[in-house]
Amino acid sequence: MKLRPISYILLFLTSGQLIFSQNPTINEKFIDSTYQVTLNYTEEDSVKVELLNKLSAKYVTEDLEKADSILLLARKISEKIEYQQGLANTYTNFSSLFVRKGEYDKAVDAINQAKIIQAKLNDDEGIIYANQNLARIYIDLNELEKAREILEENNELLSNEPNSNLKASNHFYLANTYSALNKVDKTIENYLAARSIAEHNNFQTGINIANASLGGIEIERRNFNKALEYLLPALKSFQQMGQTVNVAYSYQSLAKAYLGLENTSSAIAYIDKAIEIFKDQELYKNLKDAYDLKTQISLKDKNYTEAMEALQLKYAIQDSILSIEKTKAIKEYQIKYETEKTEREKEAALKTAQLNALERDRNQKLFIGTAIIAGLLILSGIFLYSRFREKKKAELITMELKETQKRLALEMQYRQSELKALKAQMDPHFIFNALNSIQEYIILNQKNLASDYLGKFAGLMRKYLHHSDKGLISIREEIDCLNIYLELEEVRFEESFKYDITVDKAVNQELYHIPTMIVQPYVENALKHGLLHKKEDRKLTITIQQVNNKIECIIVDNGIGREKAAQLKKNRLDKHQSFATQATESRLELLNYGKEQKIGVSTVDLYDEDKNASGTKVTLTIPYFKK
Repeated sequence: MKLRPISYILLFLTSGQLIFSQNPTINEKFIDSTYQVTLNYTEEDSVKVELLNKLSAKYVTEDLEKADSILLLARKISEKIEYQQGLANTYTNFSSLFVRKGEYDKAVDAINQAKIIQAKLNDDEGIIYANQNLARIYIDLNELEKAREILEENNELLSNEPNSNLKASNHFYLANTYSALNKVDKTIENYLAARSIAEHNNFQTGINIANASLGGIEIERRNFNKALEYLLPALKSFQQMGQTVNVAYSYQSLAKAYLGLENTSSAIAYIDKAIEIFKDQELYKNLKDAYDLKTQISLKDKNYTEAMEALQLKYAIQDSILSIEKTKAIKEYQIKYETEKTEREKEAALKTAQLNALERDRNQKLFIGTAIIAGLLILSGIFLYSRFREKKKAELITMELKETQKRLALEMQYRQSELKALKAQMDPHFIFNALNSIQEYIILNQKNLASDYLGKFAGLMRKYLHHSDKGLISIREEIDCLNIYLELEEVRFEESFKYDITVDKAVNQELYHIPTMIVQPYVENALKHGLLHKKEDRKLTITIQQVNNKIECIIVDNGIGREKAAQLKKNRLDKHQSFATQATESRLELLNYGKEQKIGVSTVDLYDEDKNASGTKVTLTIPYFKK
């Protein structure tokens, strides 16, 4: 299995120092108390700076703008009172904030500022935090081995502190690096190690992040139900703690899990919630990924309009973040830091030789200027080519959507043709049953009954043939056909069968139209399977009424019930399923295809006071059309 880097989990950890403070005993209660102390503390001294740095942990997962303003104040006071340790910590926290916001050039600059001060102060712990944020940037630049080397070195430095939150933080970063390297076992090993430390220190945020990270791995493994077991508790806890950004990442992960389970309604609901928070927090990189996920969900749900809108929003955001120029600037900043020591050592010698090297310096500047111009031209070409590829990709998706819509239209035409053919099959089936009854009277030499039956049958056939090409008929016409049909059956059953058709006055029989002959198969079924096997006192009632903008047709017989009818059928040699039943079910399926308002059928067995079967009740709910 190839394990892709899970972007939302990586961003859970970009707060680095902010979440895992240099104080190993810090937890949520401590942060809340820090908030109160900071509000009441008015002196501008080192204590105030440390309180502000710790307070930034409260807002990094809730309000990035608030965290930014807190750190600006901490830097201002540190510079004013020349508090170097506080200034280094503030720059490290700034780098964490900038990484979370996707502003990598600012993040690298803050890391360089912090490490210069930390090197002078021999602040190994501070350097570890700064290295973690630098590793996070290497991960985003896909320089994964560099990130891994930095983090493994950090782990060795922390070998004497097995339960420190700093080591837990480093395990999280290592887990994300191994995830990007597709090393699943190493990834899980480091997440579990981080969670163990968080549990030991009663640090709920760390526990939540570990669970959410493990849930992300289960998504990649396509164990979506297992992923929900990790993600749902983490979401609930983040919500209770008011960690808005972590809540958004949880929503995004849950949307992926529900997409994997093909529960698109839940997936859309969660990704829309994530998008709202990413917009509010101005997390544009995450917002781009969220719109990409929404595009996939909408395509799965066949909502092509919403898919196209989400795709367009993704490309609009993509143009404004992490451009090629930004990536180049990040690498240049890193090169600048790595070569800074060497440049300082050479500075004295360069100053001594400066007068003798003016010509060489001019040539060097000319060369650098030419290289920069050439580099800018190359970068511009790459950028334009990238935009061209994205445009072509969008055009291809548009063409695919149009082709899909054409296929759906052809499929609908096919369904309509199939429905017409099926209706044509039902006509000879009914004719066969009716002629069979006439044949029986002729064989029994009951000429008067045969003549009467044949006359009514001919009248029914005229009506039926008249309506056979119509998709809809009025309720009046449907009832007329039912009356003739039941009169024929009444003659057949002689005195042992009575029926009644009742139509509510609220039903406009001339104006309201329903699908042709939709009721007759269910009436036939009641006679054939319910009343036929009863010897006397056969009764059938049909009630038609209007309920919630639909026609409700209730067919009640006092026959032997479905259970006994099924037993009789089982005992017969003829085991086939009747054509009428198959045809009716197929016709309903086709009539309902693609419709918002569908024809509904429910069947209820009736029993007397002694729990004996006393008949069957069938209820049809039919959308009507006004003509």
